[in-house]
Amino acid sequence: MRMLNLKPIFIDHFQTLRTGAGSTETISKGDIVSLYGFPLTVSAVAIWQGWKMGGIGDLLTALSLMCGLLFNLLVLSFDVALRAAAQVRESQVETLSTSVKIRLIRQLQANTTYALVIALTVAISLAVGASRGMDNFNPWVTAALAYLLTHFVLVLMVILKRIRSIFRNELTP
Repeated sequence: MRMLNLKPIFIDHFQTLRTGAGSTETISKGDIVSLYGFPLTVSAVAIWQGWKMGGIGDLLTALSLMCGLLFNLLVLSFDVALRAAAQVRESQVETLSTSVKIRLIRQLQANTTYALVIALTVAISLAVGASRGMDNFNPWVTAALAYLLTHFVLVLMVILKRIRSIFRNELTP
C-alpha cells in the first residue's frame, strides 16, 4: 500500500499556500480560507437547499477530459523544469534553491498533482454512480461532490496563477 501514499502530494500542495519570502514566509490564511472554507459554504448550501446532482455522465466526461489535460500539464512541467534546471546550472548568479523560476515550476507541479488527485477522486465517485445507473445523487453525496468540485475549480485557478507567474518571470527582462 506504500504506492498509494498520497500524503506527500497533500503536503507539497499545502506548502505552496504561503505568502512572503525567505524567513518571513508564512502560511497564507486567505488562501486556506478561499480554497477550503468557500467549498464548505457551497456544500452547506447544497445540503440546506436539498440539491441533487444530476448529469452524472456529462460531469464524468468533462472531468475525464480535465484529468487528461492535467496529466499533460504535469508532463509539460517536468520538461520545463528540466530545461530550467539546466539553465540554472549554467548560471553563475543563481542556484536551484534560489531560482524563482524553479520555485514556481515546483509549485505548479505540486498544485497540478494535487488537482489531479482531486479530479480522479471525483471522477471515480461519478463513475461509480454512473455504473449503478443513477440519474442523480442524494443531497449528502451532492454536498461532498460540490465541495470537491468547487475546491477543484479553485485549485485550477491557483494553477493558472502559477502559469501566469512563470510566464511573467520568463518574459520580464
